[in-house]
Amino acid sequence: MLKSMTGFGIAEYKDDERTIRVELRSVNNRFLKIDSRLPDIMQAFENEIERPIREKINRGTVLLNVNYHSLRQESEYVLRSDRLKEYYHLLNSIKKEIGSKEKISVNSLILLPGVLQKGKNPEDDRDTLLSICVSLIDEALKKMLEMRSVEGRHLGKDIEQRKEGIISILDKIEKRAPVVVREYSKRLQNRVASLLAETTVELTDSNLCREIAVFADRCDISEEISRLKSHLYQLQETIHLDEPIGRKLDFIVQEMFRETNTMCSKANDSVMLKDLVDVKTEIEKIREQIFNIE
Repeated sequence: MLKSMTGFGIAEYKDDERTIRVELRSVNNRFLKIDSRLPDIMQAFENEIERPIREKINRGTVLLNVNYHSLRQESEYVLRSDRLKEYYHLLNSIKKEIGSKEKISVNSLILLPGVLQKGKNPEDDRDTLLSICVSLIDEALKKMLEMRSVEGRHLGKDIEQRKEGIISILDKIEKRAPVVVREYSKRLQNRVASLLAETTVELTDSNLCREIAVFADRCDISEEISRLKSHLYQLQETIHLDEPIGRKLDFIVQEMFRETNTMCSKANDSVMLKDLVDVKTEIEKIREQIFNIE
């Protein structure tokens, strides 16, 4: 099942103490990249929060935004007196060792890590927040994956239509190939007859046949058409696999371009070249769609 790399999902939670809102957005990327924007209280749980995303998504840039707002009436900051005393005793002992008489300022102690914290005992609430957040991420992720699947189905239909168009053009080119050789044979015979009309030189049929055979061999693209059709069959089979297929499709399309470029270099006919340009155009459009596939 094809999946697009673009999608969006949102989930919200609210009770008497808090509101949490989780947003997930995904865009194209050759690899998986997660850009998380978490509230300070949840920074330590970044790995746990991102784990569900890594388990279900293989490619794309995922933007995770978690908004948290506490509804409790509490002091904006909490002074950890136990932490302040630890710093004070530690600095006192260092002063005695080095013989310093400098006074220890309370203002300077407050600025040390962990002494003045925002919110009321945030450590007591982090586990609950983590559980809620992971649940919201699962919900938002489900919505985002559904959107990616819907868009993937549209991409698949478009690719299949273009594949059928390419096959139709190839059938037309195959029918044209023998005509090209016949037309070349007639032009060659007429040109030789015109050049030798006023001379006594004679050109045998075997010489003409040899020249026509060389031309036919040089512009023969039957093998390339066969390989290109094989790649188109692989493309059809691959888009129905239930796994990430973006990179595999990219390789198949590269091979399709290779065969088409070879045919363009060998084709010695304006009508056929025009059809091959149309084939390359359709392959390019398929490649553009594949850029969006996981």
